[in-house]
Amino acid sequence: MLTRLRMQPGAALGSSRHFLSDRELPAVLARCAERSTGAVYIIGGNGAMAAASKLAQAARAGGYAVHGQPLRVIGIPKTVDNDLAGVDVAPGYGSAARWVAQTVCDIGLDLRAMRSFDDVAVIEVMGRHAGWLAAAAALARHDPDDPPDLILVPEVIFDEERFLAKVQAIHRRKGICLVVASEGIKDAQGRFVAEKLGRSEADPSGQTLLGLAPGVAPYLAARVRGQLGLRCRHLRPDTIQRSSRALASEADRTLAEQVGRAAVKAAHRGESAIMVGLARQADGWETASIPLTSVVGKERRLPARYIGADEWWVTDAFIEYARPIVGDIGGAVVEF
Repeated sequence: MLTRLRMQPGAALGSSRHFLSDRELPAVLARCAERSTGAVYIIGGNGAMAAASKLAQAARAGGYAVHGQPLRVIGIPKTVDNDLAGVDVAPGYGSAARWVAQTVCDIGLDLRAMRSFDDVAVIEVMGRHAGWLAAAAALARHDPDDPPDLILVPEVIFDEERFLAKVQAIHRRKGICLVVASEGIKDAQGRFVAEKLGRSEADPSGQTLLGLAPGVAPYLAARVRGQLGLRCRHLRPDTIQRSSRALASEADRTLAEQVGRAAVKAAHRGESAIMVGLARQADGWETASIPLTSVVGKERRLPARYIGADEWWVTDAFIEYARPIVGDIGGAVVEF
């Protein structure tokens, strides 16, 4: 079973978007007591770590104990957004990033082949506040003039006029233009571009569900068609980018196992209210126990040193960061 789990995309335990409120904590602890639960492992991103921290605090304040031992609450990092504090890379990111890079490479080859018919393509990838996944598309480029041509990340304010001018210039020079856009890019007024064609619903915590919004890619494609008169496709892979078994990163699988083992060891040591951190060393990654209080409320966005000076691309430093996590991407261009 463990071998099958290692190769399985998604969580065999299931998942939840439920927002854990303070009034629900006593019931959660009561259920833990009914089952003589000594340790709780909470796997996920920023929302999951916030829930873990609340549960640990409530258990401590209420004097929860099983056989004289306090409840141990351990956070295990896992998010394709890669935006957790305390980790050099979050398990889940490597595989989603590999899917993005390989798929963008393949879309670029298709666009080059269809340049007499298609002019521009816009692919939308996940990333509400952080551009880690969109940035990974840069790994699709084997030669300097290969697609993708533009990468739009939430860390850079979206300027529509500048964007359209850049697309037009690239198309005039190459005959095609491939754009990769994070779902969470915003304009100068702080409005999600994804909602410019209509508002989206929110989850119980009040967070906009961008995957259910009209979308960045449809909006940008409509502007390219309407303002530049170019044939433009939009692509919204949605959950496909985080659920591909075929394009999973081997490094990602290894890191997921590493943080899982470290979490169990931390609980056996009696630790609680911690998340397993990951730090890159010269010979691999090292785990460490990070207090949840130093993780909750923080967001690890794409740092400025990884964003190119023109704000349309990434730096060599990002490529050096991402390649060991993502792995090699196939698809060098062959043309006659």
